[in-house]
Amino acid sequence: MKVPSIIHIQLIALRRLVVETREQFCFAAKNMFQRIFGWIMSLSLFSWLYVNIQNLLIEVLSVGPVPEHVSFIMDGNRRYAKSRRLPVKKGHEAGGLTLLTLLYICKRLGVKCVSAYAFSIENFSRPKEEVDTLMNLFTVKLDEFAKRANDYKDRLYGSKIRIVGDRSLLSPEMRERIANVEDITKGGDDFTLYICFPYTSRNDMLHSIRDSVRDQLEDKLHSRINIKKFTNKMYMDFYSNKCELLIRTSGHRRLSDYMLWQVHENSTIEFSDTLWPNFSFFAMYLMILKWSFFCTIQRYNERNHSLFEKMYEGLPSILKRKKTPMSLYQFPNPPISVSITGEE
Repeated sequence: MKVPSIIHIQLIALRRLVVETREQFCFAAKNMFQRIFGWIMSLSLFSWLYVNIQNLLIEVLSVGPVPEHVSFIMDGNRRYAKSRRLPVKKGHEAGGLTLLTLLYICKRLGVKCVSAYAFSIENFSRPKEEVDTLMNLFTVKLDEFAKRANDYKDRLYGSKIRIVGDRSLLSPEMRERIANVEDITKGGDDFTLYICFPYTSRNDMLHSIRDSVRDQLEDKLHSRINIKKFTNKMYMDFYSNKCELLIRTSGHRRLSDYMLWQVHENSTIEFSDTLWPNFSFFAMYLMILKWSFFCTIQRYNERNHSLFEKMYEGLPSILKRKKTPMSLYQFPNPPISVSITGEE
């Protein structure tokens, strides 16, 4: 039986109303929960408890190995603002605050370098209003970091900032501002922050190829280009060779043309479904704790001592399984050999 069109339209309208009502209810419930949680955390007792738990966890993790270079793909700022019905600018501001908070944590843990994917070259295709917002916010955060890095009372004191990427795509005013901030913080040796802005891995490799070829043509000795020389020509200098831990938020399982060279070997890539502004200390802590645990096992095994073999050797002889000798005739027949050149 065919449903009349007027009834069909009413059913569609009713379905949309139900969906919108459910979304509004979920938004209101989430907003109320965040307010309650914020009120609880504002109480002095809970605030003191949270800070002390955080300090204890940091002290525990600092005992073991920590990654030297941690990198973030800060994804989810726009969706964060949209989910809260806020301007896109507010989402990016919240993301900047999250990065600053995690920088403090990484520096306290003993991480030597943090890099962050702040702006891709392909982001220039976004609406001009959003690009301008990101540029202005980036300028403000540059000045803020430089101020903190030179304030001996701040925990980021002694830090150095480097802006890496294709600066030819930026305005002359922005390039001058970047050079000024880098010059102010160049004396920082304790901690290095690389802001990839604007950046892609393909552009990074192209930059390295151009510089390597140019130096090769100018070098009268004509020394050969090797992996080490090529790597050192990349934007991040010493830290171009590796990135022990790469974290991407917002649920996407891709690298988006970022750090392809740096994570090619012995790197851990972690994906989180959390939007970047909501990415908390505990989420990052668990990822670094996991990395530290497996790194400890790997380093132990690299000393030619298998952890399981060591545990097995410690067992009483009565519990060990006796090994029976194997005869040569018990081995399987070798596979049939085939010549790939066609010769007999």
